Amino acid sequence: MANIMDQMKILQKMMTDPNFGKFMSHPKVQELARDPEFQETMSTKDPEKIKAHPKLKDLSTDPELRDLMTKINFDDIFS
Repeated sequence: MANIMDQMKILQKMMTDPNFGKFMSHPKVQELARDPEFQETMSTKDPEKIKAHPKLKDLSTDPELRDLMTKINFDDIFS
């Protein structure tokens, strides 16, 4: 039961973070979100692994996405 509660807390934090919402609605991020390998990394809930994922790092070269990524507090979302 605790796992479901933890997931609900994470979801709530993501939904209330406006920067996370802007980032997630970007078409390039939507494509990444459908990637099975990235989905597996996200399931770890490990902020360092998520931030280090190669495909997410590739997105950081996009100036618009890079700006949005710097505004997201992943440690707060996954704590």
